[in-house]
Amino acid sequence: DSHIQYERVGADVTMKCGSMDWDAAVTWTANGTDIDESHLNGSYLILKNVDLTQSGQYSCYEGSSWHLKYQTYLRVGTPPKEPVLMCRSNNYPKGFYCSWHLPTPTYIPNSFNISVIHGTREMVCEKDVFPKNRCHIRYLQLFSTVKYKVTLTVTNALGKNSTTVTFDEFAIVKPDPPESVVAKPVPNNPRRLEVSWQNPSSWPDPESFPLKFFLRYRPLILEQWQHV
Repeated sequence: DSHIQYERVGADVTMKCGSMDWDAAVTWTANGTDIDESHLNGSYLILKNVDLTQSGQYSCYEGSSWHLKYQTYLRVGTPPKEPVLMCRSNNYPKGFYCSWHLPTPTYIPNSFNISVIHGTREMVCEKDVFPKNRCHIRYLQLFSTVKYKVTLTVTNALGKNSTTVTFDEFAIVKPDPPESVVAKPVPNNPRRLEVSWQNPSSWPDPESFPLKFFLRYRPLILEQWQHV
């Protein structure tokens, strides 16, 4: 009979030896190593103030016969803190994506659920295969003045938490950086450089939605930037 038992860091944990009586003679092991009898209360195993190192497989055996009666996998972790959520449109006007992460690890499995509301309509945020903590929305209506509301909920065996962001369509438009940036000397003019670049390949329609470029430069020996 095998189980998974989730417990918080710092908790006191009691494990029963399956259906064995409290006063039954038993032996406990952790990851195959015998546990001292001082941690037993009858047939119960008592772990005080558990920490991450105590995660592992715990087994209970009947008396001296060493007949396996119960087995559990202890997973020590923490409830999730409020997740960090960011939404951005790098391929306007096609849509936008939202990505997220936890500010601190929980050490146990987490599941994420995201909802996107536009006015009264709930929209589907299609999960990306990679990176796994990202999904994207396709714009159904351009130049909308209705705000988007995105709520992300994270859940694990020890608790749940959520965060919500609300924004206008135009407020999250942020192109990716220019690509193929090249600087080369100008022949017969040692004080000049020619710099060239290309639009980011993720930007789908540079003719309808042209990009402006901002360039700054400085000699390495100077602290002050020049701007173009």
